[in-house]
Amino acid sequence: MISVASVATRRVEINGIEVAVSEAGAGGRPLLLVHGFTGHRDDFIDRIPALAERGRVLAPDLRGHGGSSHTGRAETFGFEQLVDDQRALLDALGVDRCDLLGHSLGGMVTLRFALAYPERVASLILLNTAPFAPDAYDPAVFEKAGAIALAKGMARLQELVEQASRNAVDPSAADRRTEKWADRYWAHHRRRYREMDPAAYGPLGAAMLGQTSLVPRLAAIRCPTTVIVGSDDLKFLRGADALAAAIPRARRVTIPDAGHHPHMENPEAWLAAMREHLGSASAAA
Repeated sequence: MISVASVATRRVEINGIEVAVSEAGAGGRPLLLVHGFTGHRDDFIDRIPALAERGRVLAPDLRGHGGSSHTGRAETFGFEQLVDDQRALLDALGVDRCDLLGHSLGGMVTLRFALAYPERVASLILLNTAPFAPDAYDPAVFEKAGAIALAKGMARLQELVEQASRNAVDPSAADRRTEKWADRYWAHHRRRYREMDPAAYGPLGAAMLGQTSLVPRLAAIRCPTTVIVGSDDLKFLRGADALAAAIPRARRVTIPDAGHHPHMENPEAWLAAMREHLGSASAAA
């Protein structure tokens, strides 16, 4: 039986940086889990053992996040660089083809990877993400937050984000879901922010909000695809609709009682959706 304690972490050199990768399981086609903006490979740590029962699971930190290299240079952060990092990481790990999950901004990266390297993607899981800038985010707020990160550090920015969320007069449905597991959520949130390169926050936020829509290109994705979204994640419901409509034969799964982190908020339903996708994708191979 695989446990969280048995999940190993190693560092892999690619593109002039080191990437921290958590890994468990063996055999089968590898599953790569890509976290989102301000995320961490440990976003998936409690789910890796169950997924690793079917084979090898890999969860890297994106550059500028967690245990991966912090370059301190804004110009090193962007979609194009993250896509090439993903290619280089798979090369370094000896993975020719994988099942690929991307969460939030990580989903935006994996979409671009699937379009650039379709031969490397056996199947695609798009988790609470969008093919365009997500709804209800203010670029000016992200720009101000990026300036705070550079001037006062990520710990101070995290404090302000947490205070704003906890003190919201009319919190969103997703934020209300967060408060139901606030003790666990905010402890992990503090760690995620404090382990992020301040120089990455502004450029990646700008990339997410300033991106050109990928909808016209999505018909080119031919691999088995499942679009998963939490029922209360209002900022990404329209994105999930667009992905499911534009990607040929994509399957849409809405996770009840979940916001932006279904894998943490309703893990049983999320794991059921993952097992169904991976089983179908293996049968189609």
